[in-house]
Amino acid sequence: MNSSRYFCRANIKNLAPYVPGYQPENPDQVIKLNANENPYPPSPQVLEALRSHISGDLRLYPNSRSSSLRRQLAQVYQMKENQVFAANGSDETISLIFRTFADAGDLIVSPYPTYTVYQTAAEIHEMEYRSIETDPAFQIDLQDFLSVNAKLAFIANPNAQTGLLLTRRNIDGFLTSFDGLLVLDETYIDFTGGAESAYSLVRDYDNLLVLRTFSKSFSLCGIRVGYAFGHPQLIEALDKTKDSYNIAYLNQIAAVEALKDIDYMQKNADRIADNRQRFIQALINLSFEVIPSAGNFVLTRHPRLAAQEIYQALKARNILVRWFDQRRLQDYIRISIGTDEQLEALLSALQEIVNC
Repeated sequence: MNSSRYFCRANIKNLAPYVPGYQPENPDQVIKLNANENPYPPSPQVLEALRSHISGDLRLYPNSRSSSLRRQLAQVYQMKENQVFAANGSDETISLIFRTFADAGDLIVSPYPTYTVYQTAAEIHEMEYRSIETDPAFQIDLQDFLSVNAKLAFIANPNAQTGLLLTRRNIDGFLTSFDGLLVLDETYIDFTGGAESAYSLVRDYDNLLVLRTFSKSFSLCGIRVGYAFGHPQLIEALDKTKDSYNIAYLNQIAAVEALKDIDYMQKNADRIADNRQRFIQALINLSFEVIPSAGNFVLTRHPRLAAQEIYQALKARNILVRWFDQRRLQDYIRISIGTDEQLEALLSALQEIVNC
């Protein structure tokens, strides 16, 4: 056998893969605030529904269109069922968008910094990816996106890594002038109370897809279910390119039940938002600089201590936060909003670190 042969495509061989937050084998032994996971459990209704549906029916394929889930999404968000898509996490939807709506060589744009999966997916599909630089305060200027002839624009709102939020009015105004397809990733929108969500604009624009997920506000990272809203023609096209049975049976059950108890989700999201504001003030009291966040996390730095030094010092205390070895971000740590007890332990540790 010739061990020197290499069958991988050249662009994959040279690809810089997406690096998720560190997942320890024993998460119960650490304070885990590095992956923007919800610190509170899913709705009890979800857990009961999962238990009650573990049966011999698992021998059958799941519904290929996740029809019950789409109906429930349409009902909760007052959309038509043909405006709703469901996928195996938002990452599948992102991959399908490239597969469905762009050709090799097309220009794809997103802000810098943001969720790096957009760039990874573009490079996998051999498309030209370009970052649009945010201003010194990490704010996105949508006018900068109009100066390039992009086929797709990906904007996370609130933005990943920073938590900064564009208003619905900003998005509406941008869509009147943008000729490409805007993919608006609202992964963290529930932590804003949802007031600035732009999902209903898909009724007015045929070049808008709005992505959502059950991972963050619904406390269901483990089931990997995402959903999207868009013009019926966009949804129909995504249905042509998705995998046949893309969402597992139990995952569909969990997502439907979570929507039936959406008030539980919103109470937890509001609780996290309240904790975020108190935590930001506590960080400021320790002389940290904090980017104003609308997500379930904060991006922060200390004027005297290096971010990597703080990250390592916290890790030594079994407290996990996120540090990005990337330009403009390497001076910051990103901290997910945890429970009161977790945040108190973190603040106590930070006080020790900054006073050493």
